[in-house]
Formats: sequence, C-alpha cells, structure tokens
Amino acid sequence: MVAKLVALCEYAIANHFNTIILTQSSTLIALPVNLKARLFTILSHRGLITDDNLPLLLNCRTRTFDFRDCAGITDQSLILMARCSLTAQIERKRLQSSPSNQNEIPPHTTTTSVLNPSIIYVRGIHITDYGLIQFVQQYPSLRKIRVQNCSQITDESIIAIGTYCLRLIELDLTGCTKITDEGINGLRQLTHLRSLGLTQTHITDNSLISIGQSTFHHTLNEINLKMCIEITDDGFLFLLKHCPNLKTIGFIQCPKLTERSRQNLNPQTHQLSYLVWTIPVE
Repeated sequence: MVAKLVALCEYAIANHFNTIILTQSSTLIALPVNLKARLFTILSHRGLITDDNLPLLLNCRTRTFDFRDCAGITDQSLILMARCSLTAQIERKRLQSSPSNQNEIPPHTTTTSVLNPSIIYVRGIHITDYGLIQFVQQYPSLRKIRVQNCSQITDESIIAIGTYCLRLIELDLTGCTKITDEGINGLRQLTHLRSLGLTQTHITDNSLISIGQSTFHHTLNEINLKMCIEITDDGFLFLLKHCPNLKTIGFIQCPKLTERSRQNLNPQTHQLSYLVWTIPVE
C-alpha cells in the first residue's frame, strides 16, 4: 500500500511538474535521495528535464542519465554535472581552503550531490565538444555513452572519450555527421568496447581498419554502419577478418558495398544473430 501511494505521488508530481517548479522548488530540493532518483527517471522519460530544473533533481543515486527526450538539455547541464564529480568537488574544497587560490575558484560552484554516472544518453544540436569533453574527463567509469544526432560534436570529443573512458562498453554516435576517421582512430585503446554505432558518420575504410587493429577487436560484437557512404568492400572485409566475435551488423544504404561483402559473411567464422544490409542494384 505504501509503495503504491509513493508511486501515485511521484506521478502526481510529474503531471504537475511545471507548476511545482514555480511554486515549490524548495520542496523538490529537500526530497529524500531515493525519491528524487525515481522522480528523475520519470521526468527524463517524459522529456521534462531542462538546464533550469536539473540542479533541483541531481542526486547521488541516479546512475543512468537519459536525456534523449529532453530537448532542454544543453552543454550547460553537462558542465554542471562535471562539477558534481567527486574529483571536482575535492579540488573545489582545496581551493576554498587556500586564501591564495580564492580567485581560481570557478563560478557557479554551488555544492550539490556527488554524482557517479555509468550511462549518459544525449542528443541534439545543443550538445557540443565544449560540454561533452568536460563531462567525460570527470567520469572515467562511464560504461555507456550515446551521443545521437549531435551535429556539433567533432572528433575532439571522440578522442576525449577514447582517452578518459577506458571502461566503456557501448558507444553510439548515430547522426554525428562531423565524426571522421581521426575520431574513430582515437578509440583504439579502449579494451572493453562491445557495441559501436557509426550510423551516418563521415568515416571511410580507414576507420574500419582502425577498429580491426584496436585493442577491442576481440570484444566487439555489434557494429552499425548504416548510411556510411564512403566505406567499401575492402574496409568491410578487413573488419570481418579481424573482429571474429561480431554478431550484429547493420550496413543499410552503404552504396560502395557490393555483393562481395555479403558473400564473405561466412557462418563458419561469424555466428551472426542479427544482420541488416542492402546491396545497390546496378
């Protein structure tokens, strides 16, 4: 009965969230951590979290930050979350305790919960290298990153992910049209990567060769290459040869791939569980 009552209260808050923000924001801040974490999940799924109200909802229990439906999330939120890492807060306290360093304390450093995210999902044109790089630098324990349709993200962010997020198992860059071979080459030192989404990125065979030569080539079991218009049979076959544990492959609308690629999908070498492909008709 108590659990049902709590759930009803959470959905009542979500249904009237905009009004509550205006009239009772202090009540939200004072909510117990477990309730705030449950409310965070509900609100993020409804797309109601924005740069303005995120500070009221941050808590130490939330591990998955799913902002895919939250159009109001920008670099501002990523930078705020970066400043909530344990490392950032320890450094801030150090600066505050030293009178000679008072001028070095960055602005907008209100103390809040220490965050420990393992999953971050963002999308949209308001996410840029400036915010994403600061975020990944502070959270090396991230396991999954999805940066979808972020047309302002460049290779600089991907290189930062490859440098700092060494425990990463999933990276989805779908629709990040500025990503090139340079960024993918920056991922070579990841050792645990299992899933890589490169749909509609501007990569060539050089990226597929980098993946085949990477330290994660034996752990990779899923790759999506849809709408990668520059990759050819040569790069694809190199990938197949050097990534023996691939089970899920997508290569729809890759006009330079031919029947030669399909013919080399040998069931004796790759136990594929899911395959989506199109071959252009000449």
